[in-house]
Amino acid sequence: MSLLRRRPLLGAFILISLLATTALLRVGLEWRQALHDIDSMIVTPAVIPLPTDTLTSHEQVSGPPSAPVSNSSNQTVAHTEDLPSLSQQTVNILLLGTDARPTDTEPTRTDAIVVVRLDRDSGRVSMLSIPRDLWVSYPNGGEGRINAAYAVGEKKYGPGGGAALAKSTVGKLIGVKIDQFVLINFEGFKTLIDRLGGINVDVPVAINDPAYPTDDYGTISVTFAAGPQMMDGERALIYARTRHADNDFGRNQRQQLVLMSIFNRILDRGLLEQLTSVDDYTGALRGYVQTDMSRSTMLALVGFARDVDISNVLRYAIDSTTIVELNPPATFAAEPRSLRRIVAQFTGDAISTAGGE
Repeated sequence: MSLLRRRPLLGAFILISLLATTALLRVGLEWRQALHDIDSMIVTPAVIPLPTDTLTSHEQVSGPPSAPVSNSSNQTVAHTEDLPSLSQQTVNILLLGTDARPTDTEPTRTDAIVVVRLDRDSGRVSMLSIPRDLWVSYPNGGEGRINAAYAVGEKKYGPGGGAALAKSTVGKLIGVKIDQFVLINFEGFKTLIDRLGGINVDVPVAINDPAYPTDDYGTISVTFAAGPQMMDGERALIYARTRHADNDFGRNQRQQLVLMSIFNRILDRGLLEQLTSVDDYTGALRGYVQTDMSRSTMLALVGFARDVDISNVLRYAIDSTTIVELNPPATFAAEPRSLRRIVAQFTGDAISTAGGE
């Protein structure tokens, strides 16, 4: 082949190589930024002194997250085939949503409390919602609403104390070890949904709340028609938090619906299959999320999630049928026998007919 004929082929090869190199470099830079964002979210729960007799035999109260993966650019991940597997058979993750307002300077209560249980081998996923006003005994002494555990821990033990006390309080309540926690400020909740392009929520019944609270401590009237509807972050947050049309137990069900809709949207967009532009999402959530998961655990969860059949996710809640009223200033507590039954279904130790509900 003459030199003149080789030159176009050589030029094309160089061009393709440059494009491929640029694409790989972009993925590498995306992951480098994403890892920096993720590192800013990771906190270590404080080690707090708790009486041993207040804990379940298998509960771990606190401790550092497992070792993060290397920062080396050679270990960047772009496809889910490369993701690690979960290192333990079952994982219990405590999801906390805080209603902190922009002007708040003190730790705030957690307005949403959901435990998610993953079974690595069976692929089973279940969610358990806990009402924010449930009256509990804190493992470090005293009692109060369960949604105050995070704030109490932060104030008493400093940064990381909230995570430790919230995990141990929920673990003591349901008798199940809480492995990790994720706390998200509601601004981050809205940001994530908007970054996803909104979510589709099938509202089961119409809602009319004449006194939904606003950030400036005022109220507005909000309504939701029944049926499927696309919601942006602001609208989805209102739907998840409104409660004057029914009660906190109804709100727990709405929070689960919104979580399922977010996961559905992630699946629809194929974000678990091809982890590109991951820095767009980690950057949007930076400053709004705290967790004690390591990088490797997060990546393992992505690998697990891609095979989840969302129609088979089991949903449970401590609701009005499983509580007993208490004398003021206490609110209500979980009835022990009913709680054991729900937890057994949640963990898979008892047969449930709940299906996807």
